[in-house]
Amino acid sequence: MKTFIEKYKPKTADEIPQDIEKLKNFIKNKKHCMIYGKTGSCKTTSVYAIANELNLEITEINASDFRNRDEIEGIIGNASKQQSLFQRGKLLLIEEADCLSGRDDRGGAQAILSILKDSAFPIIITCNDPNNEKLKEIKKKINVVEFPPPKITEIVKILKTLAEKEGVITLEKDLLVLAANSNGDLRAAINDLQSNIMEKELVNPEDLREQKSEIIHLLNAALKLKSFEAHKSFENTDISLDDYSLWLDENLPAHISKPEDISKVYEIFSKADVIKGRIRRQQYWRLMYYQNLLLSSGISISKHETNKKLADYKRPLRLLRIWQTNMKNAKKKSIAEKIAKEVHISVKEIIKNFSSYKFIIKNDEIIKSLQLDEEETGYLKNYWPEF
Repeated sequence: MKTFIEKYKPKTADEIPQDIEKLKNFIKNKKHCMIYGKTGSCKTTSVYAIANELNLEITEINASDFRNRDEIEGIIGNASKQQSLFQRGKLLLIEEADCLSGRDDRGGAQAILSILKDSAFPIIITCNDPNNEKLKEIKKKINVVEFPPPKITEIVKILKTLAEKEGVITLEKDLLVLAANSNGDLRAAINDLQSNIMEKELVNPEDLREQKSEIIHLLNAALKLKSFEAHKSFENTDISLDDYSLWLDENLPAHISKPEDISKVYEIFSKADVIKGRIRRQQYWRLMYYQNLLLSSGISISKHETNKKLADYKRPLRLLRIWQTNMKNAKKKSIAEKIAKEVHISVKEIIKNFSSYKFIIKNDEIIKSLQLDEEETGYLKNYWPEF
């Protein structure tokens, strides 16, 4: 099952809550451009929508994948000179350029500057912080476009449209809560919408808002402070350690910069997980005190330095992905049960060799006897595109 982000990815500029005419003109005229804005402000989506309208091929490269000048020149430089595979126009998209930070990236910005001069195609660079020291010289040589966070009213409008497409029952006030809670991050708002739909209804948006407020307090204590007293932040909260762990796991890499700090923090995280396993096996709940201590004060004091930037925590998507996988497997199981009834083989055996039944299911008489519903047929079409 696809996420709403993938399923409803905008195809045209009209679907994006940004004024992208300036960006579109730069791309049309083959001019390089830097787009900056917060996460979820539609930077990458806009580039893809414009490329789709102008029939351009995109080569996307993430700056965080390249750690030195030679790699950047070898991979990005070559991509900037190669013609489109399909004889179309082309643009090069460099994502997260502000990830070019640290000692290993020396020369990285200069390499990109050199590529900008020689590229046969327009180069679009995205970043969150255009004032990053490593981007200072690039910024002087390139057109710059700001993407402000989408307005709450625009986010509500988009959420309402997606809900209607999914046949979900919603109230305007509930969508407003999701939009306000997203802090201008449209992607986060859409993910929150999907993860809070149950049986075609949007549930508990107010609870979500209150939970996130408490979670931010807990995460700040662990990630933004350096104090053994961080564990005391749990004294007046109803947030479970399991929920907190998911949030912590999702946000650790973005809020701890030094590799040695990340390594130490994940070592502490793993020890807390060992304790969690012992609690489950032994049912000895007093050990939760030590699990709590490690995940709060342990992480807080383990860092050499703290990140003082304003926190923009992302909601964990692991539970959503697990639910999506379970839904997908449920469809597979229901189809297998119907096949088992017809061919007199165990459901377990059919699931194990599911691909082998493609040609049997194609038989019109078998399809009719299986009585597959619309969702099951849709699953088979995704599983076997030629079905």
